[in-house]
Amino acid sequence: MNRIDAANELSLRVSVVILSIRGYEMRHLARRPPKTFLSFHRPVALILLIGLLAGCQNQAQPNTLTQTDPATPLSTSTQTPIPVTLTATQVPTFTAIPSRTSTPEPAGCLKPPEDYTRVEVDGMTINRRTLAMLTHAHELYGGELEINGYAITQGSYSGSVDASFGTHLGGGAVDLSVLRRETYTVLWDDIEPLIRALRTAGFAAWLRDYGELYSDSPIHIHAIAIGDRELSESAQNQLTGESGYFRGYTGLPVASYGGPFPDPHGGPILCQWMLDLGYRDLR
Repeated sequence: MNRIDAANELSLRVSVVILSIRGYEMRHLARRPPKTFLSFHRPVALILLIGLLAGCQNQAQPNTLTQTDPATPLSTSTQTPIPVTLTATQVPTFTAIPSRTSTPEPAGCLKPPEDYTRVEVDGMTINRRTLAMLTHAHELYGGELEINGYAITQGSYSGSVDASFGTHLGGGAVDLSVLRRETYTVLWDDIEPLIRALRTAGFAAWLRDYGELYSDSPIHIHAIAIGDRELSESAQNQLTGESGYFRGYTGLPVASYGGPFPDPHGGPILCQWMLDLGYRDLR
């Protein structure tokens, strides 16, 4: 029973009790009962009224606790675990952009001047472009061999040596000594740094060892200036021919020496100005 219903029932019972008392008094007052009678019955009526009120008051108390059927399990909140989902983030892929050079351009690359004026250096004829390249290579090398001076043993525009198979007939070709000045001492430790410097400055350069070209041929470095517009056909073949520098070989003609033979000094060095002239790593 809720609070409103209990209150209504209490009010109804009080009204019934009051009416009952009044009716009782009216019936007995008409007979004029003695005072003892009234004094006796009035308290009884009051006690009866209090008892009724107490009973209604007990019934009006709301049930604050609702008994749960023990056979019926309490409903509990069930949490469904959310599975952890790991979403793999796709790693971006990059398409390699081919470089225009086979190896990074080394420090020291310098485009030579396009000056083909012929000059004599220690009795050898070369053009100013070749001389500028030799001077730059000497600076990079930093050793005692004066490759832009006395160390030039054969210049360009010359056909005096048959074993050169025509490479010195035009411009841009030189042979360089690797002997200490006025001695027969080979500066072995200087050879690789010098070839590296010559290649960085723009030459295809190789060591020609004792007896490599013919019996008792002298040891020296053979160099061809890349991009020289006055190169002979044989010199140009040493750059891009079947045994050429840009193909990773020694430059020696296959018809005369067999091969081609791998370059013992590593692959070609390409500077940007060589690429601009159309040269590429052809290996």
